[in-house]
Order: sequence, then structure tokens, then C-alpha cells
Amino acid sequence: MMEKETVKIKMREIVEASFSAPSLKEAVLTLIEEQAKRSDFLFGRLASVHYQMFSENIKEAEQIATAVELMMLAGDLLDDLVDQDGLETSWSNAPLAIFLHIVIGLLLLGQKAIADLPIDDHKKVKAQSYILSRLFQSLNGQHMNLTHDIQTEAEYLEVMKKKSGSLVAMACLVGTALAGAERNTVIIEKYANDIGIAAQIDNDIDALYRWDEKNDIKAKKKSLPVLYMLASKRDNLLKQYFSNHIDYNELYAQKEKVIQQMEQEGAFYYAKVMSQIYKEKALQEIEKLDVDDRYKSALKTIIL
Repeated sequence: MMEKETVKIKMREIVEASFSAPSLKEAVLTLIEEQAKRSDFLFGRLASVHYQMFSENIKEAEQIATAVELMMLAGDLLDDLVDQDGLETSWSNAPLAIFLHIVIGLLLLGQKAIADLPIDDHKKVKAQSYILSRLFQSLNGQHMNLTHDIQTEAEYLEVMKKKSGSLVAMACLVGTALAGAERNTVIIEKYANDIGIAAQIDNDIDALYRWDEKNDIKAKKKSLPVLYMLASKRDNLLKQYFSNHIDYNELYAQKEKVIQQMEQEGAFYYAKVMSQIYKEKALQEIEKLDVDDRYKSALKTIIL
């Protein structure tokens, strides 16, 4: 299984060879180092495993993982910009024009890395189709999450499937398509969506403990623990905030009590159980794959 450090080194190599503007190159290289500290490069490693799983070929796997991670880095930057998170990163003080150059450059470079692969064109066309369709799905999910279109748990799960599940599906299906595999794609998409939902639930729980770094509460995002609290029959601070009876400053002053209320009500516990359920569903789907057991083990290791 590909190591995280290998992906980082390959990302740096491609950036070094591709960006000609020195300041832009330096900015992207800095971002890769920062990303390596906060990411396990899950998406790239999933793409790599799926490529090797169906081709038994490791020669192109590093570049495939790198291509996916370059696009995911662009997505993470846009996500942070929209959410006003990631204020500790080097880009946070960059002018908008420079930021856009970085994001667009990473998106183009990721797709160029796939176009440059010594693989049959029809396989690369299929992979590009997965990239475009799943990124578009994710964009719609991100927008629905941002614009408070979530009212129920069912809606939350559907939005998370679009927002996060489609990104995991993109990584898995890109590796599959480049290997030329036609079978197992329904199974792959299903467990990819489940992995994405579980990961998003975990991220949402984490954000509720990190008010000074994440703006989920301030932006009134309705994550699973928040929905749980809003549905509670007992009054609580989140209910008062979401119904505009208190403002964010009043809520923030009592953030420890908010967290305590969520813990006592069982909101975090419920969300963790839901995350585990989706992980278990993914593991069950992986067992249905018609591939060597060592690849199933590799996938399970990444998920768990």
C-alpha cells in the first residue's frame, strides 16, 4: 500500500516540473507541506489501491494518487474559503487573485497528471468523466450544506453523500477506470459513499469541539449532533441560538456548557454510532468485491 510520504514527494515533483512562475510554485509547495500535516492523503491512496487492485500494476499508481491529491488540495482550499476555516494556513492572507491562481492551477495540474499517464486514451476519458461528474455532485452538496437546506437527518445524510461521498467515489472510480475495470463499480460507488458519509460525520463532531478553528456553529451548519440537539424535547443553548433567541457572542461565551449539553444529551454518542454504522456498511460492501483478499485488507486499513 502506498505510503503518505510517497504521495507528498510525488506531488512536489510534479509541481516543481510544472509551475513556471517562481512565486506561484513556492506557494503551492508550501501548501503541500501544510496539507501533509493535516491530511493522510486518503483520496490519493484510495485511487492508488483501486488502480492496483484491477491492474496488478504499480508503475502508474504514484502518479494517479498524486493527480487525485492535487485536485483534492484545490477542493480543500475552496472549502476552507467558503467556510472561512483554515486561518492558520499560508494562503489565508493571500490576495484573492493569487488564491484563485493556486486553486485553478491545482485543478488543472491534477487533470494534466492524468492526461500524461501512459495509459489508453479511452481509460483516461472514462476517468475524466468520473472526475467531472463526482466533483459536480460534491459542489451541489457543499452548496446545500452552506445554504442551510438541511432540516432533517435524512436530508443531512443525503447532502453528505453528495458533498463527501462523491469525492471518495471519484478517487475510487478514477483508479478503477484507469485500470480498465468495468465490473464492481456499483459496489465501489456504494462503499465509497458510505466511507464519505462516515468521514464527514467524524469531521463534523471534531468541528464542534474546535470553535476557534472551525466556523460550523457560527455559520449555523446543521450537522448530525446539532440536529439531534434541535430535536431534543429539552431546552438547550443550541436551540436558543438556532431560533435567534441568543446571538453567537452569547453562545460562544458558554461554549463549554454547549459541549457539555451535547455530551449529556447523547448527541456526540449518537453521531459516533451513526459513523460506525456507515463504516460497517462500507466494510460489508468491500467483502463483496471480486478481488484478491490483500486488496480488501488494504481498503479496510485505509478506512479504519
